[in-house]
Amino acid sequence: MKSIRIIALLFTAAIFSTGCSRYYFPGPSSERNSGMTVIDYEVSSSNWRELNGMFEVVLNVPQITYDVVNDGNVQISRRYPGENNGTDILTPLPCIRTDVTQTQDGSDYYYTTFIDYEWSAGTVSIYVTTSDLYTGDRPGTMYFRVFVNN
Repeated sequence: MKSIRIIALLFTAAIFSTGCSRYYFPGPSSERNSGMTVIDYEVSSSNWRELNGMFEVVLNVPQITYDVVNDGNVQISRRYPGENNGTDILTPLPCIRTDVTQTQDGSDYYYTTFIDYEWSAGTVSIYVTTSDLYTGDRPGTMYFRVFVNN
């Protein structure tokens, strides 16, 4: 019994260590230095396309050139504008979050949301998969920050 508790504790620690973390990143969305370009995107609910049980949006990012594909890197964060006393909060992708919604009888219904991405020259595809089978709603408006490292 004690070994099961230890395994459960280690498993829980592993889950939390690989989950989402929040980073505070002050300043405007602009070029941070000569090797990095930062671009903000707003994705409204109507922009999400249903795709095999998940939702997808494809962002046009012309800053991702073939040189970036061959020698650079692209990173995406979900952005929560002004959440920290006017400063954006960034959550690096991929991430898993637990969310809550209200059922018709007023009780809380918890579900998880997984956000992932992939990129290629000129585009970034962002995928949202949710376990919210109660409502089945498409994602609402989300904000993303794209970091292109040349």
